[in-house]
Amino acid sequence: MTTPAHHQRDQATARVDRLQDRIRAGLAGLPGLADGTERTAALDQLVDEAEELLRTERELESADEQVRRSQLAARRVGIQRMALYLATLPVGAGLVAGALMLFGVLSAAWVLLILPLLGAGLRVALGPVGPTPLMVDRRLRAAYAGAAAGALTVVALIVFSPLIATMAVVLAALAIVATVLFLVQEVR
Repeated sequence: MTTPAHHQRDQATARVDRLQDRIRAGLAGLPGLADGTERTAALDQLVDEAEELLRTERELESADEQVRRSQLAARRVGIQRMALYLATLPVGAGLVAGALMLFGVLSAAWVLLILPLLGAGLRVALGPVGPTPLMVDRRLRAAYAGAAAGALTVVALIVFSPLIATMAVVLAALAIVATVLFLVQEVR
């Protein structure tokens, strides 16, 4: 898909190529000029074209930067959408576990697992994604870790085996810690 930034970059690249070809042709024609005034006029023309080439190369660099920024913006939007979808699992697990605690099915010790899970899930879902590629990658990692923590919490709530439930709670706690660490790193 061609965006305006891609189009501008392509036009600047074509102008740079044309100017380079004209400069090469002018340099190749210099030895054939016998008269000093013709040579001076040709050199002046080459200097003007070199200055124009320099300006056009700056435009090309600016266009390349705009293309890079537009690609990062598109990636950020996709990551934000994916993080929102992935955050439904930890937020939903936190809300269900909170409801189970409210009705006395779970003990109050689950608060230690539920509150960080719910907070991290809400931060992943609703927090703005940073402007750099590193921040975008860290948000995606936090979203995956949060989804894993939510899934492990659901397993701990559903499974009736105490051994498996304990292992799931420990793994969920580790995944929550990883999620929080990724979110803290993203802010830095």
